Amino acid sequence: MRKKIPHLLCLMVILIPMLLTASVSGHDDDLQGEFKSNITHEIILEALSWKAFPLQCAAGDTLSGEFILTNNGDIFVGDQTKYDNWLLTGIDFLILDASNYDLWISDLSAAPLFEMQTVYEFAWSVETPSDGMWYVIYFNDSIFIKQVDGIIYHTTQNGFSFALTLLCLICLAFILTLTFKFRRKK
Repeated sequence: MRKKIPHLLCLMVILIPMLLTASVSGHDDDLQGEFKSNITHEIILEALSWKAFPLQCAAGDTLSGEFILTNNGDIFVGDQTKYDNWLLTGIDFLILDASNYDLWISDLSAAPLFEMQTVYEFAWSVETPSDGMWYVIYFNDSIFIKQVDGIIYHTTQNGFSFALTLLCLICLAFILTLTFKFRRKK
């Protein structure tokens, strides 16, 4: 006499490989199994102000991106006249780890992983040397208002591998649970 296999178990055995194949094929352009996220932004930096984008990274992650100052003139604080010299004063761009970020916002000496001063347009890429929170910072140290349009990419090896491993373990646990329940009913 043949043993009947529950229909749900058969369905899971068929669906799990399909799900795994679909998740891997969704990253065909990332042959190394990378996971990439991005932050698109259009920000206004008031005079003498800054904006930081925090990113949780693992050692070896790649942070990259590009930005450009896009407004058609600067407004001097207290004046509504637009000046044509807005390109004469760019912004400062920094990438700091958490401890250096704390020093920087306290106006103490900090050691950035990466720093460019007085830039108007820039494409960049760095690799994080350690795990932790990293901050991408745009700093307007002038008295003119700046508009920054850009994108930040965060590429990690660990995110994709971890998600795939977690999915496999959850599916395996589900199949084992169904198998044991089916055997107990007999």
